[in-house]
Amino acid sequence: MIHDQAESDQAASDLWYAPVPRRPIGYLHPSRMTAGRLAATARAAARPRYARAGLAARLREQAGRGRCVLTATGRAALELAVRQTGAAEVVLSTFNCPAVADAVLAAGARPVLVDADPADGPAFDSVDLRGRAVVLTNALGLNEWCHAARIERLGGTVVLDLAQAGVSPRVLSRFRRTDCPIVLSFGEGKQLGGIGGGALLTSAPADDAGTLRRGGELAPLRRAVGSRLVAHAPGPARAALQRAQSRTPGWSHTKADHLPAEAGQVRRGAPSRWEVAVAAALWETSAEAADRAAATHERVRTVVTGELTTCTPVAADPDLGPGIELLFRRPGQRFRFASALAEHGVPSTWNYYPLHKLAPYADFAAGAMDGAESLWPRVLTVAKQPQPRLTAPLLARAMIAADRSVRDQEAGRD
Repeated sequence: MIHDQAESDQAASDLWYAPVPRRPIGYLHPSRMTAGRLAATARAAARPRYARAGLAARLREQAGRGRCVLTATGRAALELAVRQTGAAEVVLSTFNCPAVADAVLAAGARPVLVDADPADGPAFDSVDLRGRAVVLTNALGLNEWCHAARIERLGGTVVLDLAQAGVSPRVLSRFRRTDCPIVLSFGEGKQLGGIGGGALLTSAPADDAGTLRRGGELAPLRRAVGSRLVAHAPGPARAALQRAQSRTPGWSHTKADHLPAEAGQVRRGAPSRWEVAVAAALWETSAEAADRAAATHERVRTVVTGELTTCTPVAADPDLGPGIELLFRRPGQRFRFASALAEHGVPSTWNYYPLHKLAPYADFAAGAMDGAESLWPRVLTVAKQPQPRLTAPLLARAMIAADRSVRDQEAGRD
């Protein structure tokens, strides 16, 4: 009975969100909306058809695809990609965002969830791939493209979802010589820093998503501008805003309050002119942002590898994930480490809760999920996106100090 209670308590604590810094020195999803980019956004919004055609042309050219369909959301782009494959079943890693499964369901297909671990990635070939589509999402920043050739040999059709990647000309050009559909997302919280929208890049015929929507999207743009101002504000102002956000309705300290009870809906159609305008303006400097984020990732990983004892950096591709992924040796360490990082003003989060553990998708699990069950309570994502105060040396020092704090707590000295 005592053992069962301990397991129950551990399961509940595993769902705790990473503590938010009281006075942040950085943010997980910093805004890139400078005054210059805001002006570029306004110019693009004034000529919406020109901006749309220009953005689509640049994406097509960089990805080496003949067609670019701009959509209202990344989910809508993935739904179109799945429909294009014609597959009735779509294989996914259980280590995925619910939006991926939602897009598959919206396309009228059935998700097939497979296990995942940080060494080998998703166990795609644990199921029969013949006639099935396989969506590669690069969870943990791992390069799932390395599975593509084998998937195709086994009869599967690959869809590459780069929603979490640092989308830039350099990243897209890595896949120029491939012919699979590529899915992008420009939504809030993505690395590009947009306010919404997505894209399907494909060499196959594809229908247009319709005419650009008008109006109704200025609130996300105002948030982007406000977030940029806050990031450059003095410490007391950042702390005051954080306190205010912690009192907003819906705020919670545990993911248990936010687990979906049903599959999400997919907003179809075309993006708005403001979504296209923001994406077009941010794309112009996306190469610099992606390069800086990747460089920060590499520098931090080089410094902390061998210094951290409670966790290790995941051997991720710096271009393919939104943050620096850490893998802890056992459950419970993640929250302590994140708490210590927060004391240094460094934000962190954990994005992955296995789909097979969520009610809307539990029936789609294909076999045992031992790897994912062991993995998800031990993964933490640390911010790495370019911003004024969050430098690579500071991040490395904060991680090493957090590691020391966890060791001290476990030794009973704290």
